[in-house]
Parts: sequence; structure tokens; C-alpha cells
Amino acid sequence: MVLLVFMILCVLAAYSCTRYMLLKKAVKDSAKELHEISQDLEQNRIVKLPSPHSDMEGLLVEINANLEDIRRTRVKYEEKEHTLQKQIENISHDLRTPLTSILGFLDLIDENSLSNEDRESLTVVKRKARTLKKLIAQFYDLSRLTAGDYPMKLVGTDICRQLRETVLDSYQELRRKSLKVHLDIPENAVFVLADEEALERIFLNLLQNAGRYAQNELRICIREDAKEVSVFMENDTERLNADEVDALFDRFYTADSSRSEGSTGLGLPIAKYLAQEMGGKLSARMELGDETKWLQFNLQLHKSEVSEGGASDAL
Repeated sequence: MVLLVFMILCVLAAYSCTRYMLLKKAVKDSAKELHEISQDLEQNRIVKLPSPHSDMEGLLVEINANLEDIRRTRVKYEEKEHTLQKQIENISHDLRTPLTSILGFLDLIDENSLSNEDRESLTVVKRKARTLKKLIAQFYDLSRLTAGDYPMKLVGTDICRQLRETVLDSYQELRRKSLKVHLDIPENAVFVLADEEALERIFLNLLQNAGRYAQNELRICIREDAKEVSVFMENDTERLNADEVDALFDRFYTADSSRSEGSTGLGLPIAKYLAQEMGGKLSARMELGDETKWLQFNLQLHKSEVSEGGASDAL
């Protein structure tokens, strides 16, 4: 009798152990499958149960129902984003056309016939109108970038030549700010995988930022390793703290709104998106010198072994 009871207990224990191991495996497999589905919700997959289990079946039914709700919510969100993008495009076009005409008529005004007070007022109106036009254009571009609707032509581009030319184009503005500019750019060509217009725009936005916030100096250099090329732009500043650096890439952020005349707060976010679209990275950090704070921007791009304008091949 005792032996029979013992055998029954052994069978029950073996059965329970087997059920436990099967359940543990089912949970593990289901968790793995759920992770894979979460990585690509576009595919209409559901979590399946590897082995029958009533409690697990109820749980997976709820999980699959939630997955379906997430997919529907995502589709609605994407549709709203697409609609919003088209609305921004239409609004931007509707605003730019009359604004361009307004600027044209303002330029036709004979300033010599105006009093000093009226000339000053006209200058303010022109500046505000140009700032508004710039804001509309940047807002439109930013909406295209965030929607992934900004075409890029990635080719081997000489980043040294591009940076020199962009600094030269901005030289008068930097000089007007009385900045000492130090360049450390290789004489030889260094090719990166980039869109030339996007690269120029990143440089212009960074230089405009330096011209707006730098105190006395701007240092620019290029460094390369086996796979990447890095562009460093750093300037001394008294207007930023270390905890404000990350906010520089937020939309419409300006470090000091009372002293940011002409700034839309969109230049740096656009530059960061452009870098990402080219497979690169744009970051910022604050470094403390002996008595000076230095704001440093670092643009990293993949190297290319091909000649400028040729078929690109990143290492």
C-alpha cells in the first residue's frame, strides 16, 4: 500500500514537473516572440502558444488584443502625422507667397524720401518679415525631416573643402561679431558619405549659432580615424550652463530670448536631423576651462573612400 502511494506521488510529481517545465518554456518562447513582434509592429503577427495551457491562452488572447489596439493607434497616428505634414506644407506655401511679395514691395520703397524715424521703422519691419520667412521655411523643412520625407543624395564629399568654403561665406558675419576664428583643417581632401547641401546647411547652422552665442573665440577642427570623421566647433560662452546644453536641440529653444533676435530656435534641431539622415551624429557638451566655459559641437560622419560626386561606399 505504501509503495502504491509512493508510486502515485512520484507520478504526480513527474506530471507536475513536466507541466511546470512546459509552462516555463511556453512563457519564455512567448516572451521572445512578443519581443520580436514589438520590434516590427508593421507585420500583422500574433503571439502563439507553443503548448496547450488554459491560463496562458487567456493571457495571450489579452496580449494579442492589445497588440491589435496598438497597431490601430499607430495607423491613426501616422495618418494624422501625414495630414499634419500636408497642412504645414500648404500653410507654408500660402504664407511664403504673400510674404515674398511684401518683402519685394518693402525693398521698392525709396528710403531717401523717408524721415529718419520712418527709415528705422522700415528697417525693423524688413527684419521681422525676413525672420518670419526664415521661420516658415525652417518649420516646413523640420516637418519633412521628422516625417522622413527629405530626399538625400549620399556621395563621397570632401568635408575639408566644404567646411572651408562655408566658413569663408560666413567670415564677414563672424568678423562683425569680433570673433577670433582658429581653423585646424587638413590640407588634403577627406571624403565622407554625405549630402553636400545638407552638410553645408549643418555647418551654416553651427556657425550662426556660434556667431549668436560666442563670447570671443571660435575653434574649428577636423579629426579622422579609420571609420569616421569628426568636426569639432567650440566657442567660449557666458550665456549657457551645462544643464542647458541638451535643450539646444529642442525645437524653438533659445538660450536667452531677450538676446536672440532673429533666432527661430530651429537651426540646431534641423542640423541634428540632417546629420541623422546621413547616418551620422551631432552632439553638444560643455567643457570648463580655467576661467571660461566652452560649448563644443561634434559632428560625426562615416568616411568614404570614393572621389567626390562618385558612387558612395562607406567603410
